Amino acid sequence: MRNLYHLYGYRRCSTCRSAQAFLEHLGADVAFHDMVEQPPDESTLRSWLEAVRGDVKSLVNTRGEVYRRRGLKEVSWSTDRWIEEMHRDGKLIRRPVLVTPSGRVIVGFDEAAYRDALTEEQAP
Repeated sequence: MRNLYHLYGYRRCSTCRSAQAFLEHLGADVAFHDMVEQPPDESTLRSWLEAVRGDVKSLVNTRGEVYRRRGLKEVSWSTDRWIEEMHRDGKLIRRPVLVTPSGRVIVGFDEAAYRDALTEEQAP
């Protein structure tokens, strides 16, 4: 059985579609999860944050319309509050998010990082 890669994004996002096409071109089996239709639960968001070992803002879509419209650049929320808000509105999550079979998490679309992740996953 082949490894399944989970790609979280937004169907209408061209970058998310490009990421999925790139993964499939490399031969990966990809399960796409629309974060806008069904935002990840808070425990999933926490696990991503732990996996990327970053500040919560590394998961926040700071270029998105919702972020700008709500004036979120000026807020100083706790990590818990950011996670609650991202769970409520999937458009606040930076996309795409790739979760490899081994649990590696890559936020954003980076061809080299995706290629490296697939190579590492397939190594004996």
